[in-house]
Amino acid sequence: MALLRLPLPLRFLVRDELFDWVALSRYLRATGQIRVDNPATRSSLRTMHREIEASLATGDSLVVFAQGSILGVEVAFQPGAFRIARRLGTPILPVVITGSHRVWEHPYTSPTRLGERISVRVLPSLPSEMDAMTFRHLEQQMKTLALDPSTAPARRFDPDCDGWWDEYRYEIDPDFPVLANRLALRRAGSR
Repeated sequence: MALLRLPLPLRFLVRDELFDWVALSRYLRATGQIRVDNPATRSSLRTMHREIEASLATGDSLVVFAQGSILGVEVAFQPGAFRIARRLGTPILPVVITGSHRVWEHPYTSPTRLGERISVRVLPSLPSEMDAMTFRHLEQQMKTLALDPSTAPARRFDPDCDGWWDEYRYEIDPDFPVLANRLALRRAGSR
């Protein structure tokens, strides 16, 4: 909802599981949001890319959550959004949102909490061509902004409280070495 305040027509890339939520699914389908299947097949990727191209051709801006997760600021960015931008030659507008997890917290029980502070920071746009160093620098810059004390608090990943989310693919950003090591040890122990 915070992104809807941007003066841009938006279309969202949405994880497939959200299309299983009855009330939300109706809205996602009715507004033409773009489904991301996990795991993706060649067919689903072709469909997704066609829908992205059609959406961009109508003037929409595509919203992709680079972490692909609600776990917290410690989760590393996934390269999918940047691959899409490079493939289509579309510039990237980085946006940092913090505090929204306090409105409707996992495990998503009602009620929502109104009146919570949310921060939205829009960074300068970047060209679609980004090397690994620029990608990493952008990730660090965005996470530094998310953790800035002047913004609403960012969601932090606490596996003791949140669980480990073993069924989801994610990595911990190396800038958070204690949590990255905990995840590596957990994964090594589960083999």
